[in-house]
Amino acid sequence: MIIDLSLQMTQEGNKMLLIWIPVSVLAMYFVLNMVYGKLWKNGLRAELRFEERDVEEGDVATLVETVTNDKLLPLPVIKLSFKMDRSLVIDEDRNATVSDKTNVMEFFGLSGHEEVTRRQPVRAAKRGYYLISEAGIALPDFFTEGVRYLGTSQAASLLVCPRMLDDDVTLDISRQIVGEIVSRNRLYQDVFSFRGIREYTNGDPLSAINWKASARTGDYMVNIRDYTCGQHIRFLLDLEPPSIRYSEERLEQGIRLAYTLAGRCIQAQIPVSLASNGRDVITGREVATSSGSSERHLGAIGEALARVSLSAKPRPFSDLIREERMTLEAGAAIPGTDAGQNIALCLISSGQTDALLAEADALARFCAGQGGG
Repeated sequence: MIIDLSLQMTQEGNKMLLIWIPVSVLAMYFVLNMVYGKLWKNGLRAELRFEERDVEEGDVATLVETVTNDKLLPLPVIKLSFKMDRSLVIDEDRNATVSDKTNVMEFFGLSGHEEVTRRQPVRAAKRGYYLISEAGIALPDFFTEGVRYLGTSQAASLLVCPRMLDDDVTLDISRQIVGEIVSRNRLYQDVFSFRGIREYTNGDPLSAINWKASARTGDYMVNIRDYTCGQHIRFLLDLEPPSIRYSEERLEQGIRLAYTLAGRCIQAQIPVSLASNGRDVITGREVATSSGSSERHLGAIGEALARVSLSAKPRPFSDLIREERMTLEAGAAIPGTDAGQNIALCLISSGQTDALLAEADALARFCAGQGGG
């Protein structure tokens, strides 16, 4: 009887190999489990930020996502997750669920000492102030016993300013307002506005004489100046809900109208200011701006309107009107203006309560008696 010892040894070796393979895999798993469980979050950071500080309704902003693995241990798969307001519309093909907030999930694979940056387009569908205050990084349970989670604080903020209106009705309103302020038959001449030349008449000041034109014609000629009333416009914006059941879009349209009219006036170099019973989402105070006529001032108005919260309950608009009237009656200065300066008031409201109409009428009668608008 011949026994093949080599074959028997090979079979024994195969059996041992079959035993050691799963044992080795299991041992490696426990080692990886221990290593990743203790070290996975070391040097791991995530940062979210918007490239733009502010945009206008309908514009596209860029959200920058940066994940850094500042250690030798690689992270083949991690999940970055954060919540973003659904008014900031992300790519529909991305991994996200939508409720009041959009739950966004991004997957990254990082080698040792690697940083990965992604830029995602985000469409600003609605006016407002948006903040991403936290994000989470999760390591799948393939590497550890259960999912490991690392929370990170964020400060990614974006201001979405109201868009400008360009419909015919708004354009007509803005032309009417500007036309009331800059006119040819008001009290004060604008020394910087030249309209033409005429012959000198008794009573014309010497400072009005155009000496070059007088030398050419042989007669005294004086400059004709355009007229301005020296006023600035103050917009009073009502954000009090007009009824129990109302469309929020009506209030949003009022915000857009105030921003548009302010922009048209500033284009005409007319100083404007704004006051509203709407409250700032950050400070909780009522929105108000000083007077100005620069592009920077228009930006400040846009920022103030972007931060208005329609969920914060405003005080009655009639109270704000009464407060403005009492300030004018006392001869006190409106913020950003000089006491006694001519002020044209423009009320923007969708409300029709008796108290509001009564205060608006009282304000109109006072302004008419003062020769204002």
